[in-house]
Amino acid sequence: MQKKSIGNTLGEYKLNFGSFSYFRNAIYGFAALWIVIFHGEILANIRAEFDPSIRLIRDTIDMGNIGVDVFVFLSGIGLYFSYSKKPKLGTFYYKRFVRVYIPYLIMTLPYIIYFYVVGEMDLSLMIRTILTLNTWTGEIDPVDFWYVSAILVFYLLYPLIFRLIFREKKAGKLSQEKAEFWRMITLVLMMLAVSVIIYYTSADIYNMYSRMLSRFATFIVGAYAGKLVKEKKPFHEGFLIASIVILAGAYPLYECDILPGVWARFYGSLTGIALVFLLSQFFLLVSEWKIDRFFAFFGTFSLEIYVLSIIARRIYYYTPWYTDGYAFLHYMIVMVFTIFVAWLVSKIEQPIFKLLLKPKKN
Repeated sequence: MQKKSIGNTLGEYKLNFGSFSYFRNAIYGFAALWIVIFHGEILANIRAEFDPSIRLIRDTIDMGNIGVDVFVFLSGIGLYFSYSKKPKLGTFYYKRFVRVYIPYLIMTLPYIIYFYVVGEMDLSLMIRTILTLNTWTGEIDPVDFWYVSAILVFYLLYPLIFRLIFREKKAGKLSQEKAEFWRMITLVLMMLAVSVIIYYTSADIYNMYSRMLSRFATFIVGAYAGKLVKEKKPFHEGFLIASIVILAGAYPLYECDILPGVWARFYGSLTGIALVFLLSQFFLLVSEWKIDRFFAFFGTFSLEIYVLSIIARRIYYYTPWYTDGYAFLHYMIVMVFTIFVAWLVSKIEQPIFKLLLKPKKN
């Protein structure tokens, strides 16, 4: 009886936006592991260590930074669940701050202080890095945690995005749902226009902010999709077909740079959104194999995996293991240990969250 009940529950998520939420941790976990493997590609020429006959694996690893687009899209969705409850603005910001910035400090503060002590950054840069401002000022050497810097700003802007998309519609021909959709499209097109203008007029500025620009557009789409997910709206199977087509085009259009830089980066963001559609339905399809549970385990501490893998990658770069001919293999061994440490850190954070996020008594 229990198995039948579970099956019926999962059946509700077939071709349903609600599957994004149901498999949220599994998708986060997949994206986190993909990013970790991709970071290994940055350090080592995986084409030298992978047999040419398994080109698909090599190319998939090469596109691992799309996992960040998955992160950002899901973050936009998740915030809708919180903000649609109409919390006080200060409470909303405080909870988001605690969930992201406190883990960031726990994991990076010793690392940042080390670079200050050895003289690789002055006091002013150390303070800006602690406050995650160094990314926005272009000072990413020797510490680059750009994703945390970006997501905190995205969170800061979320209430404005919410009001622009979901404000009550005035009398007119469009329904409320269609009005919300076109407002979202308008915001995304505005973000695309700004990015294109910067790309073609100032290469230096674009290079500094390219990782954030398209991801902010992805965040906007996630903010809009949050309502569809919360209300468990069904979607047409054509979305899956389109997602497969987008994914198939990622190699020539994104990885091989057929599209110019800014257009390729936005295509990468589109691919990240398409992946969420495909992964949610894939995990549903193979639910009996419990594959989603494997990835969901890592998804519960995906931020910790992301941040600590960046730190471990830099440390590994200066070890003899990096230079003795098996850079990618040794990197993955280091990452197994790093993911274990990330899990331990996530456990240490729990009592801190419990203390800081404890509901106030009336």
